[in-house]
Amino acid sequence: MKSDAEIRADVINELYWDPQVTEPEAIGVAVRDGAVTLTGHVPSYAEKPAAARAAERVYGSRPWPTT
Repeated sequence: MKSDAEIRADVINELYWDPQVTEPEAIGVAVRDGAVTLTGHVPSYAEKPAAARAAERVYGSRPWPTT
């Protein structure tokens, strides 16, 4: 099983890789017990679910509550 630090690094890499996320540096990533929380602002609403999908693609991450 991956550590929280490994999952966080993988989520950040995935955000930078995804072409639908135009400003990945504006998204904060926190991981606790495998649950990923994304914070920050994106330029368009379409990027919000794109960022969530990017995080979900990372092996070891778990769904998190959305607000």
